Amino acid sequence: MSYDYGGGGGRRGRRGGRGHRDGSRERWDRGGSSRGHSRYPDCDTDRGGGSGPRDRPPPHLKGREIGLWYARHGAMRNKQADRRSRAVVQMDESTEQHITKLLSTVQKDKSDSERGSRGARPSTSGREQTKFREKLPSYGKKEELVELINANRVLVVSGETGCGKTTQVTQFILDDHIERDVGSTCRVVCTQPRRISAISVAERVAAERAESVGNGNSCGYQIRLQSRLPRRQGSILYCTTGIILQWLRSDQYSTKTIEAMETLDSDDKIDLDLILALIRYIVLNEEEGAILVFLPGWDNISTLNDLLMAQQMFRSDRFVIIPLHSLMPTVNQIQVFKKPPPGVRKIVIATNIAETSITIDDVVFVIDGGKIKETHFDTNNNISTMAAEWVSLANAKQRKGRAGRVRPGKCYHLYNGLRASLLDAYQLPEIMRTPLEELCLQIKVTCNALDHEENLTALGIHLARLPVEPHIGKLILFGALLGCLDPVLTIAAALSFKDPFFIPLGKEKLADMKRKVLSRNSKSDHLTIVNAFQGWEDAKVHGARCEREYCWDYFLSANTLQMLHNMKGQFAEHLMNAGFVSSKNPKDPKSNFNSCNEKLIKAVIVAGLYPKVAMIRPSHSKKRPGVKVYTQADGKVCIHPKSVNAEETNFNYKWLVYHLKMRTSSIFLYDCTEVSPFSLLFFGGDVTIQMDGNEETIAVDQWIVFRSPARIAHLVQRLKKELDFLLQEKICNPAPVDWLNRQSKDCAVITAIIDLITTQEKPLRDNQSFHRHWESAEKGPRLHFDDDDDDDD
Repeated sequence: MSYDYGGGGGRRGRRGGRGHRDGSRERWDRGGSSRGHSRYPDCDTDRGGGSGPRDRPPPHLKGREIGLWYARHGAMRNKQADRRSRAVVQMDESTEQHITKLLSTVQKDKSDSERGSRGARPSTSGREQTKFREKLPSYGKKEELVELINANRVLVVSGETGCGKTTQVTQFILDDHIERDVGSTCRVVCTQPRRISAISVAERVAAERAESVGNGNSCGYQIRLQSRLPRRQGSILYCTTGIILQWLRSDQYSTKTIEAMETLDSDDKIDLDLILALIRYIVLNEEEGAILVFLPGWDNISTLNDLLMAQQMFRSDRFVIIPLHSLMPTVNQIQVFKKPPPGVRKIVIATNIAETSITIDDVVFVIDGGKIKETHFDTNNNISTMAAEWVSLANAKQRKGRAGRVRPGKCYHLYNGLRASLLDAYQLPEIMRTPLEELCLQIKVTCNALDHEENLTALGIHLARLPVEPHIGKLILFGALLGCLDPVLTIAAALSFKDPFFIPLGKEKLADMKRKVLSRNSKSDHLTIVNAFQGWEDAKVHGARCEREYCWDYFLSANTLQMLHNMKGQFAEHLMNAGFVSSKNPKDPKSNFNSCNEKLIKAVIVAGLYPKVAMIRPSHSKKRPGVKVYTQADGKVCIHPKSVNAEETNFNYKWLVYHLKMRTSSIFLYDCTEVSPFSLLFFGGDVTIQMDGNEETIAVDQWIVFRSPARIAHLVQRLKKELDFLLQEKICNPAPVDWLNRQSKDCAVITAIIDLITTQEKPLRDNQSFHRHWESAEKGPRLHFDDDDDDDD
C-alpha cells in the first residue's frame, strides 16, 4: 500500500506560487494583489489594500464580523489541507489479483440453499410484522392521530410503554403523506435519548417496512460518529438530541465560539501559598507532631512539594516530606506509616486516599484544602471529566478525624462558615457519575427478560461474560480471533486496571524518557505497555534481583505488573471456557501465531477502541511547533504529557485511536496509538465509496476519508464484508482458528487482510512520513495551508 500525502507541483520561490499538474503556476506578490485568481474568492480585497495574499478580511468588515470571516476562512483552508493530506489506499497488482480470486472463490462457496432461505424470509417476516403492528394500541388510533397531526402545529401524544409511540406514529405520518401523493415533502425526525435506542428503533421500523436501514431507503438513523441515512425526502430519521441541536444552530462559527468559552472562577483554585504559610506557622508556633495536608490531585501535590523544597528551612534534616498519591511507588507509601526520629517533623501531602483508606497514627495537624477530585461522566458529550470539587460534610468530618489519633490535634479547614453551610452532606454516589455499560450488559444477561427489540447479539453475550468494559472485551475477543492473544491481553489488563508506570517526584523527565525508550518508536502507549511487560517477564527469568533492577530502571511497579499477569490468566480462562482458544495459557503458541506482528496488534486495538479516533494536523505556529490533534466530537484536544506521543512530531499516519479521554484543564487523550488506513478500513465502522469533487474516495463512517481508485475501493469494501461475516460466524460459533490450514476460508480471508495490513503499508519509504510533507507545505503561501488559531492556543 502506498501513501501520497499531497500532490506534486513545482518548486516554490520567495514570491510563493503553487505548482499544478498541467504545469501552470499561480504567483502572489509578497504585499500586493494576486497575479492569478485566488483559490478562495472570499479572500479578495480592494486592490488598493493589497491584503488578498496576506489573508486579511475585506476592509468594510468590523468587530465580530472580522472574527467570523477568519473562522470561515480558516475552516476552508483546513478542509483543503485535509483533502491534500489524505492517504491513498492502493495495493500492488499481484495482491489485487490474489484478493479478487479469493473473493470469487468465497462467493462460490456460499450455498444456494442459504441464498434461497434468505430470499424467502421477507414475505413471511412481512406478514408477521403486519400482524404485530395491528395488535399495538396506537394502530387503532391511526386515523385520529393523523387527523390531529395534520390539524395542529404541535401535538403531545401520551401512551404507555410499548404502545407504539416511537415506532408507529412516525410511520403513520409518512404513510399518510405517501397516500396523499405528497410523500416527497415529508421528512420525519424522531429523537431518542440514547445512541443504542436510535439504532435499535430504526432497525425495527426498517424491518416493519421490509427494508434495510439507511442506504437511501425510507428509514435510517444518525448518532455521533455513526449514521445510516435514509433518503432526504419521504423518510424517517431517528437520531439523538445532540444531532438535532447541531441542526438547529444556524451559525456554526459563533456557537463554536460560545462553546469554547470557559469561566475561570478564582474560588475554585487551591491557594498553595496560603498552605505554605500555614505549614510555616504550625512549625514555628505549634508543638511537635506530623502534619497531613489534603489536596485534590497530583499537580497540587507536586507544586506544594516544590514550594516546600524551595525553602531553606524545609530542606534541613528536621523535616521529612512525603507525597502520597497512587502514582507514587509503593516504597514511598510505606514511609508514611513510619514514625520519624525525635526532633524530626513529618509532613504528608496526600489526596483523599488518606481520608479512610489509611491511618497515620502520629498526625496531629490536618490542613484541609477543601477540594476533592471526582470523576464524572458527561452524558451529553459522552466524555469522562475529572475536576476538583468542594468536599462534602462527610469528607470534612473524615479529614478532621485524621488529626489527633493518639493525642489532641487540630484541623484547619481552608474555607469559611458560609461555604461550609453550602457543602453537600455526602458525595454523589459513584453509580450516578460513571458509565454503566458493563453493569447494564451483565444485568441484561441475568434478567433474561428482554423484548425482541433489545436482545443482545452473540457478541454482546460474550462481552457481558467478560469482567471488563465492552470495548475492552471486544479487544480481547479480536485478539483471540486474530492470533495475537498475549500482547492484546496485556493491553486489555492495563486498560482495565492501570498501567504499571509510576512517576517519582523530581524525576518526571527521566521517567518520560524511559517510557519513550520502551515505546521503541511504535508511537503507541499501548505497545509501550506490552514492551514493558515483556521486559519484566524476561527479567523475572533471571531472578528476583534482576526483576527489581529492571523495575527500578524503568520506573515500573512490580506489584502492578503481577496484577496484570494475574488478570491475563483470568481473561484467557474466560476465552477457553467460551471456546475461542484451546488453552488458558496466554502464551499458548496456537493463540499467538501473529503476536510478533506489530501492525496487526494496532489493527486489533482499532477493533476494540473504535470509534475513539483522533485526527492529526500540522501546527505551523512558531510558539508551539509540532502537531495538533482533533476529534470529531470535541474539536481540538491535547495528548496528555505522560503519553509517548505527547511531543511526537514525526508521525507516519494522520490517525490515532485512544482509550481514555478526560476533561481537566483541557480535554486530554491519556493514551493513544498511531494507526494506518487499512486498520481503520477493516476494523473501524461502515465503509462507503464516494466522489469528493473529482476525487475517488473511500471513507470510514463518512468522516475518515482516503483517496482510492474505484476498483481498489470496491475490492476493500467486499473484503471487509467477508471479514465481518466471518467474525460474526466465529462469535456465534466460537472455535480456534487453524492457522496452519491455509486452504480454509477462515484462514484465507484473515490471512489476506493481515498481509494487506503488513506488507502493503510502507509510509516511511514511500512518503518519508507525512510530517515531512507538512514541513514542505509550510514554505508555501499561507493562503493555501494554514491554521487560523496557530498563535492563539
